[in-house]
This record gives sequence, structure tokens and C-alpha cells, in this order.
Amino acid sequence: MKIGTITFHGALNFGSALQSHALQVVLENMGHEVQIIDYRSHDYEQYKLLQLRHPKATLRTLRCLNRYLSRKTAFEDFSNKYFGMTKKSYRWQNEEEMCELADQFDCFICGSDQIWNLDCTQGVVGPYFLSFAGDRRRVAYAPSLAHTYFRPENFDEQLVSELLSRFDFLSVREEETIPLFQPLVDAPIDVVLDPTLLLDSDDYADMAYKDVLQGEYIFMYLLRKCPELIESTVAMTEATGMKVAYISDKNLDIPNSINLFGVGPEEFVSLIAHASLILTNSFHATVFSVLFHRPFRVYATDKSGARMRDLLSNIGLSDRCVDVMCADDIVPCEWSDVDSRLDSLREHSCAYLRKALS
Repeated sequence: MKIGTITFHGALNFGSALQSHALQVVLENMGHEVQIIDYRSHDYEQYKLLQLRHPKATLRTLRCLNRYLSRKTAFEDFSNKYFGMTKKSYRWQNEEEMCELADQFDCFICGSDQIWNLDCTQGVVGPYFLSFAGDRRRVAYAPSLAHTYFRPENFDEQLVSELLSRFDFLSVREEETIPLFQPLVDAPIDVVLDPTLLLDSDDYADMAYKDVLQGEYIFMYLLRKCPELIESTVAMTEATGMKVAYISDKNLDIPNSINLFGVGPEEFVSLIAHASLILTNSFHATVFSVLFHRPFRVYATDKSGARMRDLLSNIGLSDRCVDVMCADDIVPCEWSDVDSRLDSLREHSCAYLRKALS
């Protein structure tokens, strides 16, 4: 079967790039021909390096231009190496032309990532709900709503209901977000794993081999502002003597640390695979900590932490979700039990895909 997938593949975001790659690999391993639809909606403007409408962000970029350009190049290299994309690119200005794709594919899959996070996309973006798919099969694989509620101005319930009703198979990534959409559609909404979790550490070996940093280190990845996480990182480096590697668009006040903002998705995977400890509020940093059996702690907020809490609960690691921590909190994990639970979740998710594509 020829399948077109649509997701956030073009943002300079590690999770976006890695989940795009993972779903493509999984579908190809099932024997399908897969292409990522090169589409970027109006909200993609927020990911551009220079944002004229946001002078402060632009000024920050110009101050660290070399690191930004290095990061952009690293992501482009990753895309060229791992993505199979449509030759034609689509943008929000010409998205009506996407209807032509219905003649080129047998099936369309939207997901994963936060394409159904209506606060992130600033409202409903039709192509992320496969509005262009014509009479072709529509499958949602693990799109993330991310939140348990949306701002009213972004949530057009009637439009969402209409778009969801056209799907042949529906799933999301977080169980606790289902109540947002389930009342809008008669068909059941399943819960499946993020695509990155359908692969194991061996599948990422080509990325993890990279020797980014020598010696023992703590890897701190801050996706959103979290002073508590930074404070805990400082406390941990002082208690253990380990250096800190982090990725941030601005330098943080952390002793014995290095900012690796210019790295790409491969280096991100490698930094986690070889870290002595990971401290993060990122879903995908959590994912790869689990896949590589690394000690980690997660800081999850009430609104944006649904995906991390869901995952950790399902694999028996809820105790890794913390508010504060100290060196005494680093305890060994029974990874065999985690792997067993994860294998069961993988089988359910793969069964969903096989059924949807049969």
C-alpha cells in the first residue's frame, strides 16, 4: 500500500524529527511504501530562525547566529538522510492543492506529535485532520492533543466533529486527553504509543554511536521554562561532581556545564544514550531515556504533562515524575519489567496499525 503521512516534520524540534522518522520505518517494515507529505501550516512561522514580528526572539537569534545555523544544518542533514518526502512542498497558502494527493496515495496517516494540540496550532488546521484525503482511507496514528483542555477560541467543536467523522480509524497518544474529542465522534478512539517507542534501542544504534561528550555527565533538556528543574540540576552537579550538558537557546546559570544548542536529532539521541542521568520536562527525552535504560527524572506540569504521566504510568515508572530531587533519589530501575510492559504496548499499537491498513 502507498501511504502518505502528515505530521510536524519540519520544525527544529528533536521529538518531531525522530517520531516522523520512526513512523516511516515502522510502516516500511510492514511492507508499505511511505512518503512524508511536505506540508507546513501557518503556525510554522514560529519555528523560523528570524521572526520579524517577534523582535526579542530575532535579537536573541542574531546574538547566537552560529549556533542557530549549526542546529538548522544538523536538522536538514537528518531530514536528507532519513526522510522520504513528497517532491512537491505544500504550505498554508496553497493547501487547497493538496487534494491532488488523493490520486497519489492509497491511504493517509496523520500523526504523531502535537498536530491535534489546537493551542499549539492556533486553531484547527485542516490538513492535520486529513481534510484533503478525498475518498482515501484515513487513519490517525497517535496524534497528540497534549493538553486536557484548550482555549475556547482555538476549539471549533463543530469543525473537529465533522473532520473526525471522516476517519476510518482513530487513535491518540494520551488516554487522559480522549474526553476532549470522544464526545464529538461516534467511533471509538484508541490509545497507541508514540512512534519512537515502536522501535527499540538497537534500531537507534546508528544515531547513538556518536561520541558527543567525553566522560560522565548529567544531560538536562528543558523544553519549557522550569526553574525547579534548573535548581535540581545545579544541586545534582554539586552533589555528584558530574558536568552538565544541556540544550538551550540561551546560556543557563549552571556550574560546570556546556550548552550544545547546535546539535541535531542524532546527537540528541546519543547524548541521552550515554548520559549518567537525564533531567527533563520533555516527552521525547523521557522516551529515549526509557529506551536506553538510563537513570532519569521528569518534571511534568498539570497542563502539559499528560503525555509523560500516561507513558510512565503504563510502564510502571510513575515514581520518575517528581517536583524536586536530590542525589539520594537516583535508584536502580527494574528494566526487565519495564521492557515487558513496553512490549505489550508495542504489540497493541502495531496491531492497531495492521488492522487499519489491512
